[in-house]
Amino acid sequence: MTFEQFKDKIFALAKVHGVEAQLSFSQNKNFQVRYQNGTMDQYTDAGKFKITLQLLKDGKLGMSYTETFDDPEKVFEDALSNIAIIDSEDVEYFYDGKGEYPKIEPYDGSFEKLSVKERLSYVEKAHEEIRKSLDIINDMAVYGQQMNEMRLANTLGLDLSYTNGGGFMYAMAVAKDVSPRSAVEFAIGRKPEALNPIHVGSKARDEALALVGSKSVKSGKYRVILRNDVFSDILGMLISMISAENAQKNLSPLKGKIGEKIGSDILTVKDLPYHPLSISCAPFDTQGVPTKEKTIIENGVFKTFLHNLKTAKKEGVEPTGNAMGTGIQPINLYVEPGKRSFDELLKSLDDGLVIIEVEGMHSGANPISGNFSLGAKAFRVEGGRITHGVEQITISGNFLEMLVNIEDIGNDIRAFMGIITPSVLISNLDIAGNA
Repeated sequence: MTFEQFKDKIFALAKVHGVEAQLSFSQNKNFQVRYQNGTMDQYTDAGKFKITLQLLKDGKLGMSYTETFDDPEKVFEDALSNIAIIDSEDVEYFYDGKGEYPKIEPYDGSFEKLSVKERLSYVEKAHEEIRKSLDIINDMAVYGQQMNEMRLANTLGLDLSYTNGGGFMYAMAVAKDVSPRSAVEFAIGRKPEALNPIHVGSKARDEALALVGSKSVKSGKYRVILRNDVFSDILGMLISMISAENAQKNLSPLKGKIGEKIGSDILTVKDLPYHPLSISCAPFDTQGVPTKEKTIIENGVFKTFLHNLKTAKKEGVEPTGNAMGTGIQPINLYVEPGKRSFDELLKSLDDGLVIIEVEGMHSGANPISGNFSLGAKAFRVEGGRITHGVEQITISGNFLEMLVNIEDIGNDIRAFMGIITPSVLISNLDIAGNA
């Protein structure tokens, strides 16, 4: 049975039972290979698909899942029976697909055209580059690519599809010291030429070597640069805060603050359906609502929450195209870059720290209060130059207060999984050390 035949059968059953039906078909193809010290120890080349059926009756939603086309009747019966056990007072909706969808091409399939030999060459070259220093005692390199196909159809007439994906690689180098020093570098892109294994390998190696001799610093308030990869990690706290569902449940510190100043004058954050550096672009969300560019924070002023169909209906506003399964998320959370290069930010910092890694985001960051306390690695900056590595420190504060304290924003923009951001300079941040 094909998807079309499966869909026709489900929709016919829905008509007989007087319910609306929605089918989402998602298919993922993933390839990943890992080398440890030049030897392959992991290899994955797999694909799978999943069909999710939602049935809507009197505002209640019943769901069921399958990974085969074998038994549409059973899938339908499971979803129908699940409606009866829903005790939520929330009213659910389907979208009719009559909105205006952005004309974007999230992926051109170029990674699938690479041979296995070409894919392996990424990790081999990264390994060779890292090992150009005899002070490196361990290394690891990973290459991966993914392709995601999405199709969504319902009995209101919606029938949409898109494919997104791309490739990524990262490398880790460990340098010998009293305590081994490790560093990681990565790359992500929609086309193979966006991945440079020599650059990734050399950056990981050079940073690991630069951390040799790291020491702690005295506790106190420091001016700091949050490097783009670190700011990406911490910016993840904003995703939960801008969810309208969390605000409606009193789980966001931004509830009631639309129109208020919550960040620095130079901070503008958007949600973009497409960005050329991202592999997470999409023309519609998981409810079929068109995605669109939205300004979330403009010059420090909070402008909007992100909505799905249900939360938008509750507040009498338009959905924003940010449904993601059962939650709400931005498509690409984007921080507008400034004008200074990273080196210019260093000179502007003059005396402080560059935070290059944080640990414990899941346990040390609370998106409801905004408070965070995270273990970190850093570089000491004196006279506008990096002088030595810094270890055994903890950075702490409140996320929203930190946004207010953004003093400058770099132009070194990079894409991470769903977040695109440059480095930022913070005027003061609490650092706990043991020097």
